[in-house]
Amino acid sequence: MQSSINRHGLPPDPDELIAEGDPPFADAAEQTAREKADESLNALQHEIRLLNARIGMLREDAEAALKAKATSVDASAHVQLGDYPWLKLAAAIGATFIAARLVRRLPLGVLLAGFAGHLSEARPR
Repeated sequence: MQSSINRHGLPPDPDELIAEGDPPFADAAEQTAREKADESLNALQHEIRLLNARIGMLREDAEAALKAKATSVDASAHVQLGDYPWLKLAAAIGATFIAARLVRRLPLGVLLAGFAGHLSEARPR
C-alpha cells in the first residue's frame, strides 16, 4: 500500500491505494479461474474480430490497387498503340514468328555471306 499523500501533495486516487492483487473492497470476492479464463477468451475474441476487420480492409485495398493498375496499363497500351492495341500486339507477334520461321529455313552459308558483306561495307577504308 502507498502513503496517504501522493507526490503532488494531494490525497491519492482510491485506485492508487489498492495494492496489486488486493481486492478493492474488503468483502469483494476474488475472481475465480473460470471468470479469468472467460475474460481472457472474450479479449482474444475481440482481438480476432479486430484482426479480421483489418484483413478485410487490406483485401479491399489490394483489390482497388490491382484494378487501378490494370486500368493504367490498359490506358498506357491505348496511348502507345492506338485503337485495338491487343490486336496490333498480336499481329506484331505473328509477324515475328513468321520471320523467325523464314530465317530458320535459310541456309547458314547465305546468312554468313550476307553478314560478311555488311562487315566489309562497314569497315573504314
